Amino acid sequence: MKTEIDVSLINFIEQLAANAWPCYTQETVENWKMRATFGVTKRANSVHALGSMPQDPMWLEKIETFYREKSITPCFYISEVSPKELDVLLESKGYEKVDECFTMTASCEDILPHSVNKPSWTIECLSEPDYKWIEEFIQLEGFTSERHEAYAHIFSSIKPLKTFLRISEQEETIGLGTVILEDGWACICNIVVNKQHRRKGFATHIVNVLTKWASENGGHHMYLQVIQTNQSAIELYKKMGFTPLSRHHYRILS
Repeated sequence: MKTEIDVSLINFIEQLAANAWPCYTQETVENWKMRATFGVTKRANSVHALGSMPQDPMWLEKIETFYREKSITPCFYISEVSPKELDVLLESKGYEKVDECFTMTASCEDILPHSVNKPSWTIECLSEPDYKWIEEFIQLEGFTSERHEAYAHIFSSIKPLKTFLRISEQEETIGLGTVILEDGWACICNIVVNKQHRRKGFATHIVNVLTKWASENGGHHMYLQVIQTNQSAIELYKKMGFTPLSRHHYRILS
């Protein structure tokens, strides 16, 4: 069972994580936020179910209508601070459990000693991602260019302090990463490395540089979200000082 301090921290990080990945449009059902962003990414197209269950007996119908009117499959983001009965209820309604994730945290001082750097590597940091950065991100992730508008909106709408990193070698972009800083905590996301250049230290260096940037701008701790089946990433983060804080997953209507 979580202590009160753990629950408070999880709630705090959940709110920061929502701010770090803003949606295009949002409506509320009492305490919950219905988020929609052109159907791109589950995080930006799911109900952020924090707090108690809605009292309105029609809450589920209203949520499903909200998403169906936008041609988006209804989806819920469920964390350890979501109502316990919600997961079971949604399962009974035909919602499939997908993308089980960890939220991991670490102090900046634990991460900073871990670095892999070579003279041939070039680092560029942008306060806002340009068209090229977004296209490279989409290509490295293996997505289609149709996602460009959604990502452009998400990235430009991030209000907290942020930077978008590009690491290249001999003018070839090898990897990308983002960091968003708010209230002393920095979110690391969008870490992607060209498949042909993985396990060469690029990801470690990206995380190190983003952490250094956060520390220099008033950050003291870092957090990230990672799918539980991505064992290679989890092992990397653990080696750099990250430990799991909580779990979350999605429930999407089959």
